[in-house]
Amino acid sequence: MADAGSHIFMRQAEFLDGFPAAIFRSTLEGTIAYCNRCFAGLFGYDSVKALIGSSEAALYRNMKDRGYLVDCLQQQGRLYDIPIGFRKRDGSALSCAVTVRGVFDDDGMMVHVDGLLRDITVEMVERQNRRVHGEKFQGALEMAGGVVHHLNQPLTILNNLLNELLVDLPINPPGFDKLVRIQKQLSRVIEITRKIASIQTYESVEYVAGVRIVDIEKASRRVPEKSPHD
Repeated sequence: MADAGSHIFMRQAEFLDGFPAAIFRSTLEGTIAYCNRCFAGLFGYDSVKALIGSSEAALYRNMKDRGYLVDCLQQQGRLYDIPIGFRKRDGSALSCAVTVRGVFDDDGMMVHVDGLLRDITVEMVERQNRRVHGEKFQGALEMAGGVVHHLNQPLTILNNLLNELLVDLPINPPGFDKLVRIQKQLSRVIEITRKIASIQTYESVEYVAGVRIVDIEKASRRVPEKSPHD
């Protein structure tokens, strides 16, 4: 029977070792008791030998995260897709979604932590980039709003004064055409400030030498609201 049990255990170990997901078991104190090849490869190791028996906490970018994870696990029994930062063998950053469960003895004491890691490094980088992009866009909107706020009053005053001047002038005085052209250009500036004030999305266009600038026309277009019957 012992041989049969050993054979079953070996087959289970072989199955887990070839499983296409990073699986591990660690003691409550933080020693890696088992890990498969996928787990080792995730951290940049050629084999599991260098990891089994080593400290699990050493893989964390912040070692306190391991203690926090175990504390939560003792209270809840299972945790799903918890994002945690790790460190590969070469020191490069690794972000994983961690799913773990506690293994308890007959007295209800947790003795092992069984877990599965899913690499989300690319997802985290993209999320970070979106956050930074969003913060920059929000900052640009606030700056544009401030510029528009300070320009509105002098532009309105100039436009009103120019209109009064044109009304009071005799018919076809010298330079009348130039004043009309000035009025048209001033109206364009006022319209541009209105569009800047209504920007809601980021749209860019290539300017010169590969430089991209905000496409005010596209960025200021409001997305039409859908009808309830659409």
